[in-house]
Amino acid sequence: MGEQGIVHRDRGVALLIVLLVTALLIALIFEFAYGTRVSLRGAVNFRDSQRAYFLARSGVAIFTKYPDLKQLALEGEWGVVPVISTGDTEVRIKWEDESGKIKINDIKRDRATLEVVRTLFETVKGIDTTVVDRLAGPESQISSLILLSGLHEYMSDENYNNVYKSLTVSPVSQNGFKVNVNTASADVLQSLGISASDANTIIKDRQTTPYVMSDFASNGRFSIYLGNKQIYGSNLASFLTTSSSGYYKIYAYARVGDYTKQTEAIINGNAISYWRTL
Repeated sequence: MGEQGIVHRDRGVALLIVLLVTALLIALIFEFAYGTRVSLRGAVNFRDSQRAYFLARSGVAIFTKYPDLKQLALEGEWGVVPVISTGDTEVRIKWEDESGKIKINDIKRDRATLEVVRTLFETVKGIDTTVVDRLAGPESQISSLILLSGLHEYMSDENYNNVYKSLTVSPVSQNGFKVNVNTASADVLQSLGISASDANTIIKDRQTTPYVMSDFASNGRFSIYLGNKQIYGSNLASFLTTSSSGYYKIYAYARVGDYTKQTEAIINGNAISYWRTL
C-alpha cells in the first residue's frame, strides 16, 4: 500500500469519527431539547394545577366577603365570578341555603325531624324503612355527625345519593325544627306533607315574590298549601320560616387551562364550618 493509500484511509477514518461525533451531538441536543420541553410542560401543568386549586379556595373566601354574589345565579345554579374569569381562567360559584334543608343530626332528639325524615326517605324517595330505623336507633351516632358524607355508614351509596341534597349537618335548627320555605327543594316540601304539584307551584311562585311570614296566616298567600297538615300534632306553619339562618353551602369551581378544581364549604358569615377540595 502506498503512502497515498494510507492518507486516504486516515481521511476516511477521520471522516467517520467526525460523523459519529456529529451524530452523537445531535442526539444529545435532541435529548436535551426533549427533556427541556418535558420539564417546561411539567412546570406549566403544576402551575395551572396550583392556580386552579387556590382559585377554587378563593371562591369560598370571596363569597364570605361578598354575600351579594348570591345574586349571580339562583340557588343551586352555577354563576361565573366576574373579573377573575378571563382568558383560560374561569371561576364559578354555586350556593345553597342550609335553612331550606333538614338537619339530619336532630333525628334522635326531635320528633318533628324524625317524622319529616321518615317521609322523605320512605314516601318521597321510596327507601326501605330500616334505613331510618338505623339512623334513629340506640346504636346510632348520628347526633355527633360532622360531615354529611358520614351517612354512608348508615345507608348505601344509592340511598345517600337520593337524599343528601335535602339534608344538612349545619346548626340551622337552634330552636327546633324549621325549614325556610323560600329555599326548600321540592323533595323537602313534599316531606312536609305538601303534594308534588303544590311543591313545584311554590317554587315557581317564590321566584317572583318570596314568601313572608304573614303569608302563613289563615288567609295568607301560603295558606292554600297548608290545609290541615300537621307534624306531630302541631300545625305545619309552626315549622316554616321565610328567613335564612345565615348558613350556606358553597361550591367553588375553578378552571385554569386543562385543569379544574372544586371546593365546597359550609359558611356562616365569615366563619367556615368545614371545607374540602375535590
